[in-house]
Parts: sequence; C-alpha cells; structure tokens
Amino acid sequence: MATISDRAICIRHWDFSETSQTVSLFAREQGLIRGLAKGSRRERSNFSGGIDLMTLGDVVAIIKPTTELATITEWGLSKVWWTIRRNASANRVAYYFADCVGRMLEKGDPHPGIFDGLVGTLDAMEDGMGEDEALLRFQWILLLDTGYRPKIDLPADSSEETLAFSAKDGGLVAPESMTGLWRVRRSTVDLLDHFASSNELPPDGAETVRRASRLLAAYLREIMGVEPSTMKLVFPDLAGGRV
Repeated sequence: MATISDRAICIRHWDFSETSQTVSLFAREQGLIRGLAKGSRRERSNFSGGIDLMTLGDVVAIIKPTTELATITEWGLSKVWWTIRRNASANRVAYYFADCVGRMLEKGDPHPGIFDGLVGTLDAMEDGMGEDEALLRFQWILLLDTGYRPKIDLPADSSEETLAFSAKDGGLVAPESMTGLWRVRRSTVDLLDHFASSNELPPDGAETVRRASRLLAAYLREIMGVEPSTMKLVFPDLAGGRV
C-alpha cells in the first residue's frame, strides 16, 4: 500500500452516492488511476467541492495492489478550462481527448509527455487555438508518445498526388493495390511531414489541417480496435467505421 501525490486531470467520473464519487484520473507521474473519493461532494471536504470532469488538480491517493480502486483522499483544484465549458464544439473536442487517453493508455503506465501535451493543448484552446489545430496537435502527441508515430516519409523522387496509407503497417505503403488501403492526398502528407519536423502549421491550410486530423483519428481508431463514442461528435464523417 502506497500513498502518492501527483497532478492529475479528471477524465471520467461517476456518482457513487449522494456524497461520494468514483473517478478516473490521468496523473502525470502515475498514469491512469481509478479511485473512490469518499465524501468528495460534501461542501466541507478535502476535494474542492467535488472532482469535476476535465479539470486539473493535485491529488493524494492510496494505491492498494490488491484492489482495483485506489482511495482518493485529497483533491485540490488548480485549473478549470472555461472555453471547453462555454463552447459546445470545444467541449466535444475535450471529451474526445479524454476518451482517447482512457482507451490508449493502461492503468499505472505513466506518460508525462501526453499529460503535458493535454494540458498544453487545453491551455492553447483557452487562448484561442482552433479545434482542428488542437485535434491535430494532441492526436499527434498521443500517437508519438505511445509508439505509433505514422510513417509518412516519401521517396525523394515521388510525384504522386494520391498516396496509399495502411493502418496495419502504420503509414504510407506502395499503392500497387488500393484494396484495404486509405487514399491520402499528398498535400495532407506534406503538412504532417512539415509539422513533424517544425511543430508548425501553415496559416492558410485550414482544410488540409482538418484532413490531417481526420487521418490521425481514423488511424487511432484502428489502433484502439474500437470507435470512441465521442468520435462521431468530432468527426461525424468517420462515424460507423467510415474512412
């Protein structure tokens, strides 16, 4: 039995009783923690009035290796992102991020790079970053940090305008047969290649950014083996397994 202190984002919560919650937290140094916060909804408690979805806080928890649920003993709220609460489309994007984190990561497997990326992306949305850019940036971080960086290197002599992407192979492949492969515009690949090397996006490439975000989302779905329930809210044209 160990007591841990960490920074965390609440990615899911359920009412356990009138005064308590069961929560899923994404902690920077501990990874995913699912725990019971007894008395968290009482007005006077060690939980800042409850643990709200997609908020950042300082958590203290007792991890018991023999039980599935940790005991959450303290939660100090440190940040609320108001844009994702006031803007419906930003809200859907944030919930999609939480969904992807919960499905891509395993309990107790820390990914501080993804944690910092999620906080940074939510901060950038608070400062006015558009949803399409936020989607591209965070999905890229998630793929990169989990070892699924898409292979988008083009041969030096390639001049094809339509390329073939294989989710099974994790990137571009020779397009001898397009059966089972995804058609991808060269401009989409060029944008991702530029972003991967510079961390910058062109100011006039909004439609291409959207296509690139859509490609990463479809690739993430293949890796997860299931379609996140929030995907249809952010990428309605991908819903139901479409590519």
